[in-house]
Amino acid sequence: MKNKFILLECGDDVICFEKDTFKISKLRELVIREIVNKWRREVCTYKTKINNDSVGSLFGRISAGDESIPFSEIKLNAVKDCQFLKIDGKGWQKGKLEIQIFIYPNSHKQNNVCLEFYPDEHINIE
Repeated sequence: MKNKFILLECGDDVICFEKDTFKISKLRELVIREIVNKWRREVCTYKTKINNDSVGSLFGRISAGDESIPFSEIKLNAVKDCQFLKIDGKGWQKGKLEIQIFIYPNSHKQNNVCLEFYPDEHINIE
């Protein structure tokens, strides 16, 4: 992907995939909800004794031999073709959406979703 991207922070801007169209705010909400629901479902499926409040601690630390390795951040990353419509822009732009999910298992830091749009054509970033 090209170096120039648009950080999608405005909740009213729109992303269009092949079958669905979302406001940025709704897409961010759906991504977070789906990750949390899948995480909780999988933990319940395996009938572990971990409750939902400590699910993040599952991967907060791993063992390698006699060593314990703490993780401060877990990052999930996806890239998907899309079209982007900036509310005050000049129409739809084709490109790729990068979705980055940051999970902080050993911190009180809030988990985060970052959405970046990489246009197929060069743009001027304000």
